[in-house]
Parts: sequence; C-alpha cells; structure tokens
Amino acid sequence: MIIIDRITSILQSLLFAYALIYCVDKKLETNKLKLFFMVLMFTIIGTAFSGTFLDNPAIIVFLTHILALGLVVLMYRRDVRNALMAYTIVYNIIITYSIVFGNVIFASTIEILPPQYMNQASIFIMYIPGWILIFICFKYFEKINRVYKVLVNEGGLIYSLIISFAMDFIVTFYLLTIGAKSQLMKNIVYVMFFMFFVVVLLYFRKIHNKSEQIFKLNETLESKNNELRKIKHDYGAQISYLYGLCLMDRHLDLKKALKDIINVNEAIATAVEVSPNENSLLSIALKPAIEEGIHVIVEEKGDLSLVAISEMELYRIVSNIVNNAITAMNGQGIIIAKSYECLEKFIIKIENNGPKIEENILKDIFKQGYTSKNNKDGNHGYGLSIVQELVKKYSGKIEVKSTDIATEFKIILPIKRTT
Repeated sequence: MIIIDRITSILQSLLFAYALIYCVDKKLETNKLKLFFMVLMFTIIGTAFSGTFLDNPAIIVFLTHILALGLVVLMYRRDVRNALMAYTIVYNIIITYSIVFGNVIFASTIEILPPQYMNQASIFIMYIPGWILIFICFKYFEKINRVYKVLVNEGGLIYSLIISFAMDFIVTFYLLTIGAKSQLMKNIVYVMFFMFFVVVLLYFRKIHNKSEQIFKLNETLESKNNELRKIKHDYGAQISYLYGLCLMDRHLDLKKALKDIINVNEAIATAVEVSPNENSLLSIALKPAIEEGIHVIVEEKGDLSLVAISEMELYRIVSNIVNNAITAMNGQGIIIAKSYECLEKFIIKIENNGPKIEENILKDIFKQGYTSKNNKDGNHGYGLSIVQELVKKYSGKIEVKSTDIATEFKIILPIKRTT
C-alpha cells in the first residue's frame, strides 16, 4: 500500500506541475527541468510527514496545502496570481475527488466489508478512480485551461483559494470525527459537503453565464467587423469615384456624392447589441445606449404579463436608469439587462461597467432633484426619484450596488396572484 500511495503522490504532483507549466509558462519543451523539479518538490511535500510525530491527518491536510502554495509562490514570484490560480484549480479537482471517493464512498463501504478486505477496497475505491481522474485531466487539459482563463479574467483567485481551504476544512472535520461512533457527527459532515457543493455549482454557473455573454458579444463583434470590412472595401471604390469627379471638375456631382456618403456613414451603428428580440421592452429602452456607442446585452427570461405594472411605466423605469448610465459611461462600455422570475418576484437587473458610484452618493441618488452632474438647467436629478416612486407604487423595491468593476440596479416587483 505504501508503494501505491507513493505512486499516487507522484502522479498528483505531476498534474500540479504540468498545470503550472501549461497555464502559466505555456511552453513545456523549454521547461522540462522546471517540471521535474516541481514534481520532486510537490512529492516531497505530499509525503514528508508520513510516520512523523505530525502523523495526524487533520494537521497534515492543512500543512501540505500551505507548503505547496508556498512553493508555487517561490517558483512564480513574477506571476503569483496566475500560478496560484492554476494550482488551486487542480487542487480543488483532486480534493473534491478525495471527499467523494474517500470520505463518502470509501467510509460507507468499509462499514459493511470485513477488515481483511480493507486494502482491496482502498485500491479499487480510492486509488484506481484517482488514477483515472488524473488521466482524464491530462487528456482534457485544454478544458481546464479554459476554466483557468475565465477565472483569471473574472478575478476569481480569492474565491478559488477560499473554496480550496473550505474543502480542507471539510476533509479535516471528517478526519477528526472518523473515529467517532456518533452517526450525527457523520451526517453533519455529509450535510456540510452537500451545502458546499451547491455553493460551488452556483459560483461556476455564474462564471458560465458570464462566459456565454462574452461569447455572444464576440460573435456579434465579429459580424460587425465583417460588416466594417465590406464598408472599407466600398469606401475604397467611392473614393476612387470621388477622385474621378474631382479630376473632371464635376463639383456639383462631387458635392452630392459626398453628402450621400456622409448620410450612409451616420446610419451605421458603431455599438453592438446582443438580444434575442430587438423589439422587446428592454431592447427598446436600451436603444439610446446603442446610439451613443455603448454595447448592449439583453437577456429576457421573465414574462411581463405576470406583473401588474403597465409596459409604459416599466419602460419609464428602465429608460431612466439607462439614461443615467449613458451619462456616466461617456459613450463607451457595456450595459447588461436581464429579466427573470424568482420566488414569486419579477426581477430586472441593469448592470453597467461605468465609473463607480461612491458610497456617500448611493444613499442620495433616489432623492428628488439630486444630481452629481454639473447642470445649468433644472431638468436633471429627477429620473431616479421617478424610478423609485413608480417601483414603490406597485409594492416593489429597487436596490443598487456599485463597485470598481460594475454598477447594478435591481428592480424587484411582486408577481400578480392568480385567483
């Protein structure tokens, strides 16, 4: 069993080292020595405390994790964040397998198996599935790399580290109670793991939704680029035509041709809209943003007929929020609008990546007449107060939060009760 355990440690160490080389260094051929060194060091860290006075599984789990993170920081001082992300992704995969196959399946199996079959159970329930998992990771490492890129772009390092240490806590808690005869303690471990698993699924679902939005936006941008290439080609022909008119001194025709070109150019939108229905209420309310050069993503999954508010008043709510965003964004950025139903509520979220609204301003933005803009007339500062008034009229509420990354308005309206 010791030999099998050492082989498993080497394979896991190889997976950790390969993840760092593949994701961060991106060149395996020129980093083979580095790969060998990291495999050696990860293996030493993983096996160093076996049989020592620290032979307490609960302590070893945390200690080996911290030492491995220290090695990653030492090896990638110039790219610590990305290196920690790559390591943590693989760590979370391995420790999730350990919880499922070690703490749940294996622990349940040994209760019904005779003691003489313990080693065989370990091999077939823990070690062999672990080797298969490592093989699958190597085979489909490009998918792991995609997850790595998404998490790096989303700034998910802190979340990933928290998840990894939370996993450690679950394993540690289980190891501390494994000798206990109380079924209650074991049930607590299972419940904690289930809750944690749900949180992880929700987190990665959020990341998946974000990546889907980016993918759709990229598709639309590619379509727009193709359109612009065609326009560039057409303009080349038009310039040749204008030059010919100039050479022939046909100035009236030249003037008319230039005017036609200008009109066509003004009709071309520079922003991109991703929407399944361009005639929906949210899409119509966001048209001014498109005209100002702001990209728009619309996701409508809610049924407007479920709320008592009229379409006109809902349009006023959305358009006032959008107009404030347009002013703040100064013709650049993205607005994402969503509608959906949740727990008998109809929810609309309008998110933009414009400047952060400071905390001292957030508490005043819904006050009548309040504005953070320097206006010479008295027509500004009433949009958001109207929004709040209309939302409250229909027993709803509006929430706003703002960070350095995005500002989000969340409108919550009750769904009509059916009789």
